Amino acid sequence: MTEPDVVDVWTVPLDRTADAARWLTADDRRRAGGIGDPDMLRRFVVAHAALNAILAGRLGLRPADLPFRRTERGRPWLAGVPVHFSLAHAGEVALVAVAGRELGVDVDHPRPGLDPRRMAARFFTAEEASDVAAAGAGAYRTYLRLWTRKEACVKAAGARLALGLRLPVAGAVVRDPSGRLTGCYFVRDLPADGEHVGAVALAGTEPASCRVYRFDRDI
Repeated sequence: MTEPDVVDVWTVPLDRTADAARWLTADDRRRAGGIGDPDMLRRFVVAHAALNAILAGRLGLRPADLPFRRTERGRPWLAGVPVHFSLAHAGEVALVAVAGRELGVDVDHPRPGLDPRRMAARFFTAEEASDVAAAGAGAYRTYLRLWTRKEACVKAAGARLALGLRLPVAGAVVRDPSGRLTGCYFVRDLPADGEHVGAVALAGTEPASCRVYRFDRDI
């Protein structure tokens, strides 16, 4: 079903439509009903339809029968099966990651008006801010690589982003020297479409190989 030393990641293009009635759970449809913006709604439906299709295929279930539960903070998980997953989306790209241990995935892209050097100086460690400042034309990509690593670790920990902004994430194994974010995380950078940058973090120090796919099935 899943292997503890392997993480499977799908890149999902969101610039299409999906059969919401077929692939979304009742909770997905309830949440979709609160989204007024048509583009945001389309992205939500396609991303969650892809997630549910991947999990249903992995577990041999219909999407409506997926045993989703939510933590007190609203994080979804699967009851009674040793499968962990994470979903992230930015712009017209989503990433879905599935593994045999707790994990988090993140993806992001450049945004007009955001100064990566200024953001790094404000929120990152001094060493990371220096790396972004020294990256020249690659400053934004360096900033996004660090940002998505932090976000992936925070998601894997089930914590709030504020706890992970100063988390040093340069190495393959991430630990929070301040102790605010508990645990250790094995982190991998991920390829993504166009200017998008992604990362995945898995709980523990054990290395994991990464299999990357493109989700192109009809949904």
